[in-house]
Amino acid sequence: MLRFIVCVLLAFSSLRADDFRSLVGEALRRGEKRIVIPPGNYQLEPLGSGGELWLLSGLKDIEIVAEGVTLTGTKLMRAISLHRCSGVTLRGLTVDYDPLPFTQGEVVAATEDGGSIDIKIHAGYPRKPYSRIDVVDAKTRFRKKGMPFLWGTKAEMVGEDVVRISLPGIGKAAKPGDLASLSTGQEAGAPHAISIDQCEQMHFENVTVHSAPGMGILEADGEGGSTFRHCRIVPGPKPSGATEERLLSSSWDAFQSKTIRKGPLIEDCEITHAGDDSWSVQSSDFLVVKCEGTHLALSSRDEFTSGVQTGDRLRANVEGPEWKIVTRQVMRREKADLAPDVLTKLEAAKTWDAWKASPQCIVVTLDHPAELKPGDSVYSPDRMGNGFIFRRNHMHSPGRVLIKAGGLMEDNVLDTPHALVICPEVPSGAAAGIEDLVLRRNVIKNGGWFCPAPWSTQAGIISFTSSSSSSSLRDTPVSKNVLIENNILEGGMGPHLIVSSVQGLTVRGNRFVKPLQEAPPETGASFGIPRDKVVWITRSSGVTYEKNKIEELGPFAAKEPVTK
Repeated sequence: MLRFIVCVLLAFSSLRADDFRSLVGEALRRGEKRIVIPPGNYQLEPLGSGGELWLLSGLKDIEIVAEGVTLTGTKLMRAISLHRCSGVTLRGLTVDYDPLPFTQGEVVAATEDGGSIDIKIHAGYPRKPYSRIDVVDAKTRFRKKGMPFLWGTKAEMVGEDVVRISLPGIGKAAKPGDLASLSTGQEAGAPHAISIDQCEQMHFENVTVHSAPGMGILEADGEGGSTFRHCRIVPGPKPSGATEERLLSSSWDAFQSKTIRKGPLIEDCEITHAGDDSWSVQSSDFLVVKCEGTHLALSSRDEFTSGVQTGDRLRANVEGPEWKIVTRQVMRREKADLAPDVLTKLEAAKTWDAWKASPQCIVVTLDHPAELKPGDSVYSPDRMGNGFIFRRNHMHSPGRVLIKAGGLMEDNVLDTPHALVICPEVPSGAAAGIEDLVLRRNVIKNGGWFCPAPWSTQAGIISFTSSSSSSSLRDTPVSKNVLIENNILEGGMGPHLIVSSVQGLTVRGNRFVKPLQEAPPETGASFGIPRDKVVWITRSSGVTYEKNKIEELGPFAAKEPVTK
């Protein structure tokens, strides 16, 4: 084997200036199980009309060693796609883009009415009018405190190196002297740097993503059970001709796992300066569009994933009955023999409506009849990423950690995050269930600095909520068997812990340090969530609250800072 590796290295070395993809392909065709790519910076262009720069499909029990290797994408599209693979190890690779999928600069002017701002692009960064803006404090080089949602912006070049961003009121959020990143430079295909699709038992070690047109790493569908150790999603080096360090890593989420059977192990990883959430384990409900005994037609909220599979279980809630899928077929909703009124509701639905769902239907046979009707919804405990482990990771990134599954999160440091959020994020009253979740020995510093959001239930630095309408939290349990233990929450804005709709909750040994030293935002006001509580637990049963400490209580706290 050693002799073979030496020969492969020699062969690769003679061609490394060109492209390693064909060399890896040749080694795979020879049946080799361990492939070593020589160190170097490889500038890769698309091959043919594919949706990615490098496609690895159908591999099983393969190790790819890429220590000292940088894959630099020359087109803003998916860098690597791993499709229907099993037992693949990827070690040491770095992914970046040239040109970058974002630009950055300094706010130099704002109109008198605050409807637009001008940003002078830093030297060495793309002179492109990207419109997704994040306003950055020039001193901290981190998201500006209290920055609002800046959705619906328009961008145009108004000079050789000046971008004008227009949005009513943007001049109140961004002032001359502030910095800004401008992202979502996507040219073709999916925007995520690394996509892991319908795979199982994948192993990433020392893999780094320096930039991405979309997410850094996206894992979707499949059996899951993958591991990510010592991986990094962090800004890369200054581009050629630049004097300013990068403000951004991924344009969207740094890392997301969704609709997988078994959640990942993510250990000793680093995430900094992502454009959206730092890490999330995602799932969704399935809208019932037809039910006749054991025959059920479902429509997913997410049209980009394959959804439930044969053998998966379905539930309406954490306490209700359970069904198992015996057969499965996918078809367009027009072919699923749906009632005319159902089709009308589906076609008329707007974003976040209860009837908003994929145009594809998953038609299944169940192991026993279901008493469901169109408009109900179900979820699958087998497509949530349950069993994840998120351990010893360090994050200095302004987005959330968002959890929609059961698992273990321990010994992590979240430095200045939006929040640690546990929420199904489905339409009000839709099916959801999160069970067996442990949050232990995590340190969260300076959470809650994002903008006020009165319409959101996500009001705590640790926020564990679910809604039944636009103004009320759920009375029935959405979550079961939750342990929040020996965590340290320090500083930040707003309540430290908000919990609702949990059956079987233990909050033990946590330290709430310097809470409510600053005026809290109005987040959660629509739901009656108090702003002056350090801990607020409501609509929950089987609650144990013991050995928790509040240290250096701030002046914005209520006389009774804990309600449980």
